[in-house]
Amino acid sequence: MRLSFTPTTEPYEIRERLGRLLTPGSLLDDPLERRIARLGDRFVGYAASYPLPLWAPGLEITPEMRGMTEALFPLAEPRALFEKVLLRGCRFAPLLSGTYLESSASWLDLLQRLSPQLPCADPTPSLCRLACDDAARTAFLFALMLPQHFGGGFDRYPRQLSWISMWMKGSRRADGIRVLDAACGSGEGTYQVAQLLVEAGMGKGSAVHGSTLEPIELFAGAHMHFPHAPEREQEYRNRAGSLLGPGANAPAMEFYLDRVDAPPQREPYELVLCNGLLGGPLLHEPDELASAFAGLSARLAPGGLLLAADRFHAGWRQRVPEEDLIALMRIHGLTPVEVPEGIAGKKG
Repeated sequence: MRLSFTPTTEPYEIRERLGRLLTPGSLLDDPLERRIARLGDRFVGYAASYPLPLWAPGLEITPEMRGMTEALFPLAEPRALFEKVLLRGCRFAPLLSGTYLESSASWLDLLQRLSPQLPCADPTPSLCRLACDDAARTAFLFALMLPQHFGGGFDRYPRQLSWISMWMKGSRRADGIRVLDAACGSGEGTYQVAQLLVEAGMGKGSAVHGSTLEPIELFAGAHMHFPHAPEREQEYRNRAGSLLGPGANAPAMEFYLDRVDAPPQREPYELVLCNGLLGGPLLHEPDELASAFAGLSARLAPGGLLLAADRFHAGWRQRVPEEDLIALMRIHGLTPVEVPEGIAGKKG
């Protein structure tokens, strides 16, 4: 799927572009309705035989609750129907394998993680609502793909930003530079590096791109749009919206689908960021890492810099030691550069 967006916060543009991703209208047909009804019967049986309190917002889940629920009402049963509704509702194949639908230990855990999108213990009202209501389905999909603690957010790597700011001011170029935020997630870091270019007097003539392999992340970043979290959306727009206003002297910006390990399809960049990915739980297998470094190096212009700052480097769910990542940089033609946060390499 080829997909790219220039940033905008115009409501009409957002609605029109969202139509490129999502299927409008009711998805509820007779076979799906019958399957939801059967699931409802299964839930009634579970509720009748379950001796512990049924889930409600704020319930503290115990191992006993989790184990008994999984035995009587396995998550696999509601999961299959939620996935069916979401797959029908998307014009693309959503990466559901990385969401709470797959990683939750039980139906109770999924309810806890996706409240208030799932407001009651019985999954059938939620499934019917999602199948029939475009707005509810959109909010649920964004909540599933963009939970607050899956990453994102501004100011995640402040020392890296400070170093980039000094680097930009020390290498000011009248013709601007090209910057890629690879694996950009929901794009907060993309806008922050664009703001650094403006502050360094290099906004005009520069280009800042964000790339990710997940279309919902891409859409949220390009449009500062979080239909499941209005407060998060407003904070985002307060922080980054000025870059889209008239007279902002901001760099040209674009968000597009891309894998870090794919052959580059665009002109090379003077600066490539790849934060929150390399060596952590999402990308740590040796072959995957080697392909990622090869792809990132190929995106750099001669003399260009790759920076990767990750919480994993401080030990949080770290899978690959930092020295191994630096060794991979060397293998792929990058000379290590000392930075105050994360790792960096310069293309020779």
